[in-house]
Amino acid sequence: MQTFYDVFGLVIRSDFTLEALSEATLSEAAALQRKDQKPELVVRRVSGLKRPEQHSHDPFFDITPEVQYMHWQAVGTFVVRSADLVEIEPGDGIDDHLVSQPLLGLVMSIVLERRGVLCLHAGAVNIRGRAALFLGDKGAGKSTTCAMLLNTGALPITDDLVAVETTETGKAHIRPGFSRMKLWPDSIAALNLSATAADVQVHPKISKIQKAMPQMVEQTPVPAACGFFLNRSQDVTQLEVSRLAPHEALPLLMRFTFMARYGESRLGRDHLIAHMRRCSAFVAKVPMHRLDIPEDLSQLPALSQVIQETVEHV
Repeated sequence: MQTFYDVFGLVIRSDFTLEALSEATLSEAAALQRKDQKPELVVRRVSGLKRPEQHSHDPFFDITPEVQYMHWQAVGTFVVRSADLVEIEPGDGIDDHLVSQPLLGLVMSIVLERRGVLCLHAGAVNIRGRAALFLGDKGAGKSTTCAMLLNTGALPITDDLVAVETTETGKAHIRPGFSRMKLWPDSIAALNLSATAADVQVHPKISKIQKAMPQMVEQTPVPAACGFFLNRSQDVTQLEVSRLAPHEALPLLMRFTFMARYGESRLGRDHLIAHMRRCSAFVAKVPMHRLDIPEDLSQLPALSQVIQETVEHV
């Protein structure tokens, strides 16, 4: 049975249940109506995708400009046939929850990139009508920072994948995603977040929890206010925020694009040129900052204040 979702500016018609998108679920009638305004993406369950030869790496990617093939041994095989079609062959015994992890991350980023949307490995929240973005290495605290700001009145935009669209006037807007965030147990405890029936472990071998936030995502793009590169380290003893010049921010931004995970040139030369232009335009128009954060979580209230003051003054 197919389920319909409205997320990242697309109407998704999926053979899989994507519980992270529960707030974006549509009826079939509503989906047909939305299709007059938004493009459709079909997510289809198929068999026979996995290649017979042994994959040399896990995960294994074979990304070409025409077709994008991805295989995770613990999940299954994903093929992006076009910007309108994703085919998936789950592994034996793999449920929809595990399928949704790569689908709503790397796989969706390829779909959006093929549509000319810049995809960042980041989180974003809505602070008084403007988007604040948080980028950083694994463990830097992107989701924790976003969840903390929700406790102080911000609204969710998306977690893990930030889709940046450019308006006709050249301004950057963030497409709405979903309000579930992947948090480590220590972050959940530090934020005093209560357990709910909707909480689910990201993976049986990982203690990270995908938590449903109480606030719903507003289904309209949000103008980008500024971005923060998070540097969380035991060497940092005091919060510090510093503005970066565009030429300083550009290589950092490119490092945290989804394309960097599978090779910027894999989608072809024309796409690489367009990608470079989108990254350059973003740092030219959106103020970017370096945010040094102590490794422990004791300064979360002060962190919230620093971020909100920075957003207010850009």
